[in-house]
Amino acid sequence: MLGSERRVVITGLGFVTPLGDAPDRIWERLATGEGGLRRVEAFPVEGLPNDIVAEIRDFDFLKGYALPKYRTSLRKSRKYMARDIQLAVAAAQRAMDDAGLVDGGVEPTRIGIDLGAGLISTELDELAPAISLASSATGQFEFPVWGREGIGVIEPIWLLKYLPNMLACHISILMDCQGPSNTITEADASSNLAIAEAARIIARGKADVMITGGGDSKIHPLSLTRMALYDTMSRWSGEPAAGLRPFDARRDGTLAGEGAGILILEELGHALRRGAKIHGEILGSGSGCDAVLAGGQDPDGGGTEIAIKAALREARLEPGAVGHVNAHGSGSKVSDLAEARAFERVFGPGKVPVSALKGFFGNIASGAGAVELIASLVGVNRGLIPPTLNCDDLDPGCKIDVVTGAPRPTDNSVFVNTNVTVNGQASAVVVRGGAPSGSPG
Repeated sequence: MLGSERRVVITGLGFVTPLGDAPDRIWERLATGEGGLRRVEAFPVEGLPNDIVAEIRDFDFLKGYALPKYRTSLRKSRKYMARDIQLAVAAAQRAMDDAGLVDGGVEPTRIGIDLGAGLISTELDELAPAISLASSATGQFEFPVWGREGIGVIEPIWLLKYLPNMLACHISILMDCQGPSNTITEADASSNLAIAEAARIIARGKADVMITGGGDSKIHPLSLTRMALYDTMSRWSGEPAAGLRPFDARRDGTLAGEGAGILILEELGHALRRGAKIHGEILGSGSGCDAVLAGGQDPDGGGTEIAIKAALREARLEPGAVGHVNAHGSGSKVSDLAEARAFERVFGPGKVPVSALKGFFGNIASGAGAVELIASLVGVNRGLIPPTLNCDDLDPGCKIDVVTGAPRPTDNSVFVNTNVTVNGQASAVVVRGGAPSGSPG
């Protein structure tokens, strides 16, 4: 698969989410329909359409996640990490520990990193003094004053906390990754695209191990304001847990989440030689785009269709070989319908079970693909497809088989993970759960 004799397997999983950070606990909440959407507590929310988010509460970066080997280093570097970075570094430690690679086992030049990341919002009080200096009495922003006086009062290291590539930088420094390195910033499609690129790097022989996935936090005043201005935020006013409704007839938008999902990808032979436990295999990936000139995405979902077909082609699989699709399912009226139309054309009406997990996790944006992929992988390795939360009344225009209520039993561990941005950038990854025949599992 992946156009190479070098097969790419998954040997480590780590995630930090609103549902928890332990696979067993997260699966328990998925199976029982216990989602993570609640009213925001991190800061006051006034003037926005909604105050419902999927927030990680009581996140303690050092006490909860710093492994002994890294604790001293992390204690020093934490001040340079925005929340997005901390979430990704925490999940990466869990993944490397799960893979049995914390204490080495890989030549540093043969381990790389490829992560999805988003636009990291700055803490307001860090820029407030500079903005105040450059603002006139009438509230106008004076650019000459900003350049002459404002910039000078900003901390010199300010930008290092907010560059999207810093997720990968901190992890690669911490774990001595000297191989290929990249960051993909393509909004909600980012981590799927990063996983795809990481797998290809291994397939081409440029690395034996890649740390991949993504992380993001949209629980921030600026991020929520941006969602409101783009009119992507749900106006749901009922019970918070029911606010994000993938493919449901009453859906009206998405809700912010935060978290990180990290996978350790490894060349099969390398994994077998060191006796690694194998969670699954990356079979193929694809991308597509259906952006329209006026903005937004094609309501027919052409980009998602292109991405899935390309991924299946690379995996050398027919649509009928797929056991389920883990859909983007953001709760958007346009995007969900577009996805459903793409699934119908690729697989046939109602021919493949569809699961969408943002009703549980919220929309983790650049981290969504990785978190949701891991959730499906945990499920199929239990012989189950995770259910969709809050799809109580399927939109009649969505002619798909949505898994609702409880996990659905399956004996097919092959699934497609899809994500798409509001501007039509689509991504798809084909995964097979379990270990290849004859390997540890």
